[in-house]
Amino acid sequence: MKIHFSLLLLLIFNPFFYKSTTAQPAAKPVVGWNYQKLNTAVNETYMTKAEKEMILEINKVRSNPKKYAEEIEPLFEKAVQRLKTYGKGVRSATYQTTIYTADNRKSEKVDTIWLFKNEEEVKAIESLIKHLNHLRPLSVLQPSNGIYLAARKHAIDQVPSGSINHVGTDNSWPWDRIRKSAPTMKEGNENIACGSENARDIVIQLLIDSGIPGYGHRETLLDSRWTHCACYCVGKIPKGISCTYWIQNFGTIYSF
Repeated sequence: MKIHFSLLLLLIFNPFFYKSTTAQPAAKPVVGWNYQKLNTAVNETYMTKAEKEMILEINKVRSNPKKYAEEIEPLFEKAVQRLKTYGKGVRSATYQTTIYTADNRKSEKVDTIWLFKNEEEVKAIESLIKHLNHLRPLSVLQPSNGIYLAARKHAIDQVPSGSINHVGTDNSWPWDRIRKSAPTMKEGNENIACGSENARDIVIQLLIDSGIPGYGHRETLLDSRWTHCACYCVGKIPKGISCTYWIQNFGTIYSF
């Protein structure tokens, strides 16, 4: 019998929709966050300032989803106005690859999904606001040097190809790499983004997840299982498209 193996990880990158969520002004932060509690990576020496800021932003949305929704609401208003002014927008395709396993063999199915940029963005932001308003507070994530090393090694492995994919050249998956570099983690997952140099912009981009069926990156960011994370800024790739690449890795520590 075929068993569904991974849908969230293999959502093929669609630069059209990635850029659509970062072209607009960033949402204004709401005052009142407990930065002392949420800025868990502030003293980590192996991360850059931007990478630490990304963990802080992830912890903000996880610790108080409803409060974070307030920061997203202005983006929804702008998206609605854009839809009214310019219509549905350009029609674009996004590709969804689903991996199945059966008898230790993998097979895949690729579906093409057609969406309209402006229309899809309104739906995605509206969906995010509803999601956050109904979501209970999640764990604040701690940084992990091992998880960071997994992200960094994967970036080094992928950059020569001109893009970054979830499967390594050694056929490793995110959880394979995370558990190898951080043996105290029992499971893990990964987000890859391409867009702004600003960490906050990227977190919001992945939360909105416009054009991505099932909002897989959002689900990964808001997964209740995670206890640790690390973010790695790959930067621009010489052979790739002109944007800044990021890797977010998440893990769940063994509880003894």
